[in-house]
Amino acid sequence: MTENSANSTNPSAAKIDLQGLELAEHHFVPGKGSEGGPKADEYDECSWLFDNAKACVSQIEEEMDLEHGTLQKCITVVGNEMLLDGGEGTDPRSTDLTVRIYSPTVPMYFDVHFQYYLRSRFSSVQWFYSLGFKIHRRPSATAGDVSVIKKDLRKAHPPDVHMRNGWQNLCWGYYDDSYGHKNWRPVERGKVELYEENVLDVHEALFGELEKPADADPEAMLAYRRSLVRGIRLLLATAGISYDVACTDDEKDEPPHNLTLEGLHDRWVGRRIRNACGIRLAGDAEEEKEGAYLRRDQARGDDDDDDDDFEDDEDGDDNSDYDF
Repeated sequence: MTENSANSTNPSAAKIDLQGLELAEHHFVPGKGSEGGPKADEYDECSWLFDNAKACVSQIEEEMDLEHGTLQKCITVVGNEMLLDGGEGTDPRSTDLTVRIYSPTVPMYFDVHFQYYLRSRFSSVQWFYSLGFKIHRRPSATAGDVSVIKKDLRKAHPPDVHMRNGWQNLCWGYYDDSYGHKNWRPVERGKVELYEENVLDVHEALFGELEKPADADPEAMLAYRRSLVRGIRLLLATAGISYDVACTDDEKDEPPHNLTLEGLHDRWVGRRIRNACGIRLAGDAEEEKEGAYLRRDQARGDDDDDDDDFEDDEDGDDNSDYDF
């Protein structure tokens, strides 16, 4: 995974036979870059992105039995504006980054854009994020210009950032402060905007066409659907987001520990990713219903006595409930 440096004048670049994350580390990670760079004991936004993206992508390479670095070499950092909280091993407070991943199998690439903000205040928390992607099947001459990419995006809060010029929302979330409660409450809004068609588009653009097995072969069908999930996880991984999505009842969703993608305890991002890929676990319906109740309870607030405005969805299977 590299910083976008095609026009770099650094004379050492041509002498180093490195690609992807290894090249990025050489130039930008403390202790591996130029002498004028950060000191080895400093931890900056480049370090955070490279460390986390490398760990996430390496895990996927291992799952796919790929040689180490196969996917990492396909990833380039186009733009990275990040503010970290203080302290060692710090987490992002705000992020606006664009990462590019070239398909290792077909002449296409993805741009992945991640906008994120989290800040705790005395009596409230400000939180929002939006993760989107764009598939480039016919790259333009200005495809690598970060200013052109930013013009494609809307300067807005989620879900309106990735809604034009070929961009698609993957997932987004935020705390809604419009309810006017006397005491602030975490009223969560969010959605995973994945469906069978764009899940297949992602996999085919990354890894080529995937043949769907017969329903009579459950083992092959599970492997097929795991591959679809893995394609989505790879898009998240390029932005340093680790989300292990459960694909069987013996597994569990593991959201990132250093970023907040879900504002409450409901793991709706992982659930909706696997649902879009055709996997429905035994506990999904009940967890979905509990999550809907929790969000309505937060929206209702302590100062609202009238429950009539919040009708429960008894079947627990309404996708519109994800657009909380």
